Amino acid sequence: MRQVFLCFVSTLFLLGCEDKPASKTGTYIAGEIVNGNSNYLSLEKDNEFIDSIPVQKNGKFSYQFKKENFKQGIYTFRYSPESQIFFIEEGDSLLFRVNTKEFDESLMFTGDKAGENNFLMEMYLLNEKDNDLILSYYKISPKEFAQKTDSIKKLRERRLDKLQDQNEFSKSFLNLAKKTIDYEYYDLRERYAFFINKYFNEFRNKIPANFFKYRDDINFNDKELQSYYIYQRFLDNYLKNKAIEVCLEQNNSQECFDTKSVKNLKNRLIISDSLFKVKNLRYRFITRFARKQINYAENDTEIDSTLALLSSFDLPKDQFQELKDLGELQKNYFEGNDVSEAKLLSPDGTKYALKEIIKKGKKPIVSFTWSIYVSSHKRQHKRINELRNRYPEVDFLGVNIDNEDSIELWRKALENFDYNKEFEYKIRERGKDFSLYKNLLNKILLIDQKGIIQKSGLNIFDPDFENQLLEFLNQ
Repeated sequence: MRQVFLCFVSTLFLLGCEDKPASKTGTYIAGEIVNGNSNYLSLEKDNEFIDSIPVQKNGKFSYQFKKENFKQGIYTFRYSPESQIFFIEEGDSLLFRVNTKEFDESLMFTGDKAGENNFLMEMYLLNEKDNDLILSYYKISPKEFAQKTDSIKKLRERRLDKLQDQNEFSKSFLNLAKKTIDYEYYDLRERYAFFINKYFNEFRNKIPANFFKYRDDINFNDKELQSYYIYQRFLDNYLKNKAIEVCLEQNNSQECFDTKSVKNLKNRLIISDSLFKVKNLRYRFITRFARKQINYAENDTEIDSTLALLSSFDLPKDQFQELKDLGELQKNYFEGNDVSEAKLLSPDGTKYALKEIIKKGKKPIVSFTWSIYVSSHKRQHKRINELRNRYPEVDFLGVNIDNEDSIELWRKALENFDYNKEFEYKIRERGKDFSLYKNLLNKILLIDQKGIIQKSGLNIFDPDFENQLLEFLNQ
C-alpha cells in the first residue's frame, strides 16, 4: 500500500500510476511546491498547530495523519508567507500543487476530495473579487442589490449542484459547501449595508424589512467554521454593522460610522464578549478589536481606557500583558511625535535612520507598514503606486514589519512582486518588543521633513484619504 501511494505522489499531476490503492487505510496529504522558499510547511486545525511537514529540495512533500488524532473537516496549511485551507476526511489521499509566485491562483488539487477542494478554492477566488463587486454595486438601491445577491447565490448553488452530480459529495462536505455559499451571501449584504449607511444616507431608510432576515438563523459559535475565512469575514462585517446600530441608538450622528473610532471599536469589543462562546473565536475578535482600538487611539487616555475595559474581560494573562505592551509601543506614534531616529534597513543591507532618508529625498513622507505574511500587501502596493504617480512631491515608503530572521523572504517578495526597492525598507533593531510590531500592520503616517508625525490613524483605501493628504501637503 505504501509503495503504491508513493508512486501516486511522485507522479503528481502526471498521467502515470493512476490507479488508487484499493486497500489504503491511512489519511494523507502530499504534493509539490514550485518556486519554494522554505524547507517546511505547517499544518493547523481550528487555529491550533498540528505539525510541521518537511519539504524536499525538489519541492515535494508528503504527510500521514495520526489516526488517533485525526478529525475530518477544514485544515489550514501555511507556507511562509502564504496560507490556504483544505477539506479532508478519513482515508483520503489528497494531493495539491502550488506555485508561490501566484499562490492562490495556481493552487490545484488532485486525488481524493479534489472536486471538493477545487470548489472551495474557486469560491475563495470569487470571494476575493467581491471587493470589486461591492464597489460596482453599492450605489444601487437596496432592493436592486438584494436581487443581485439573490442571483449570485443561485449561480453558486447551481454550480454546486452540477459538481455534486459529477462527484457525489459526502453529506459533511455538502453541508460545508452550502455554508460557504450562505456566508458569502450574508457577507455581501453586510458590506453593502455598511457602505450605504456611511456614504449614501438616502438609501438607509429604503432597506427592505427582510434584508437582514438571515441574521435570525446565524450560528455565531460554529466550531466547524471557526478558522474558515468566509465565516470570519462575515462575522467581522456583521460586528461592524452591529456596533454602528448600537451607536445610532445611543447617539444618531455621522461619528457612528467611523469604524476606527474608539467608541465604535469599544462597541465591537463588548458585543464580541457577549456573543462568542467558542474560545478561539472569542479571543480572536476581542484581541483583534483591542489591538485596533489601541492602534487607532489618539492619546494616552484612550489607550488607558481600552486597557481598563479589557481588564474586565476573562482574558488569559499573557494576552492581556501583550496588549498592555502594545499600548506602550503605540504611544510612540501619536501626532506630534518625532520619529526621525527610527531605524530602517534597505534591501541592499544598508542601515539608515529615517532622517537620512528624508534628507536624501528632500520630500515629506507617507510611510505604510506591511507584512509578507498578509496577502493584502499586493492590493496595498497597487494603491500606493497609484498615489505615487499622482503625488510625485511625496515619497511613499514601504516599511516591512516582519522579524529580522525573515530578511531573505522579504527580499524575495520584493523581487517576486516587482516592488520598487528604492522606496522599500525594513524595521531593524527592535529589541525585546520585536513581536509587537506585527500589530502595526497597515499603519499610515504622514511625516514632515523634520521627521515629525503630522497625521496618523489613516487608511489609504478611505475615499477621504487624498483630501487628508492634500491638507498635509498644503500646511
